[in-house]
Amino acid sequence: LNVCSMVGPLCEVSVAATGTVDDLKSAIEAVAKIPKHEQKLMLRQGWDMAVLQSSKALENCGVVEDGTEITMVRTQPYNGKYEVNITWNGTIQLQIFGTHAKATFGNTGFESEIEWDTADVRKCTFSGRRMITTEWARKKTRGEHKAEEGVMETFHLQFVGEGGAEGFEGTFQRQYEGPLNLKGVFVGDEMDEEHEES
Repeated sequence: LNVCSMVGPLCEVSVAATGTVDDLKSAIEAVAKIPKHEQKLMLRQGWDMAVLQSSKALENCGVVEDGTEITMVRTQPYNGKYEVNITWNGTIQLQIFGTHAKATFGNTGFESEIEWDTADVRKCTFSGRRMITTEWARKKTRGEHKAEEGVMETFHLQFVGEGGAEGFEGTFQRQYEGPLNLKGVFVGDEMDEEHEES
């Protein structure tokens, strides 16, 4: 298979048609030294580019061994899905896509733009308003706070390595409360559909 970047040829790899897109990413990583979680692979179909999902078999994606050209776009190294354990708050789901974050706490959550630290590329911050009320919000407002007002929640993250696979540590702070420690574990590079298309 011929693998190209947006500026030209990158490498040639051999993967069986029954192999998965994830197998193809592993082969590219071995030859081109680009980590799997930084690869977004696309199959050119005329003028259109179809994103290849990691779990799918190559033959089911229209990839044939001879003459197929795969385009690889290198993504932001921390893109992906994470499980985040927050002290005294349990586990939440977090998705990062470039400068966008989506935090999901069960049936509630928020989306926010991420501020990446220009001095240390492993650090970032994002905040959003979650439409809930909490025990502390009610205590601090003498029972006046309502879920419709929501509470601001802020994440300060520091990634452990040069890619998302090593996870991150940091703090979480909810309005009316103090900061709490958190730890994030990388669980995959497949984004929700609205992010895959962007």
